[in-house]
Amino acid sequence: MIKSVEKALRLLEILSQEDGAMRLRDVAERADMTRSNAFRMLQTLRDLGYVQQNESGSHYEPTLKLFEIGARKVASNTLIGAAHPILQQLSEKVDENVMLSIREGLTSLVVDRIESRAFVRTFAYLGARAPLHVVSGGKVLLAYAPQPLIDEMLGQLTRFTENTITDPARMAEEIETIRARGYATAFHEVNEAARGISVPIRSRHGDVPAAISISGPMEDLDQALIEHYAGLLREHAALIEQAWPDGRPHSRA
Repeated sequence: MIKSVEKALRLLEILSQEDGAMRLRDVAERADMTRSNAFRMLQTLRDLGYVQQNESGSHYEPTLKLFEIGARKVASNTLIGAAHPILQQLSEKVDENVMLSIREGLTSLVVDRIESRAFVRTFAYLGARAPLHVVSGGKVLLAYAPQPLIDEMLGQLTRFTENTITDPARMAEEIETIRARGYATAFHEVNEAARGISVPIRSRHGDVPAAISISGPMEDLDQALIEHYAGLLREHAALIEQAWPDGRPHSRA
């Protein structure tokens, strides 16, 4: 990778992780760059429209240009377009956070999300990434991924909480369980608040490019409710597959 491109993207990632603008000194420190190099890079990003400074010029923050690029990509994504109204229907039935996730490498990425009316925030905001083994959507995507990718993931099971599965043999068993029952769960595995239940979205090619999930604290969750939610998820996954041009054909009956 060209180093200057790598550094520029790193600066954008750092700025996007903060709620407000950042001082040059803090940006440079986080990026492990000298202030002069960070300044030159930020000025270039500013000139290109990706970064803006406050009135005094002392703080930097990202503009919405990346959002514009991402929004155009989302608008052209037929899966997201097909899934969104169906996610809204599901959210109204369960009054929990509902989301659509895809796999990128060894991480899951939330590409659409409907907030609960209770507006309970969890880890999985729109655009959130997480290792596949710590969230229910990621586990689904891992369970149906090619075996070489599964083997790679089993070699780097990072711990986030005391509930995170870090033993490769246990995660392999979890994968088999997910395949057998058709849904995945993750309870307090990425943070202490989050619980999630997910099922796969299958394409007409037979692979699993996405997962839909119900997530949130779900304090009254028991096995009966898990099964109920899993059933609703399967029902709405089938609707998405039917609405999606690349969804599995037998769902279109």
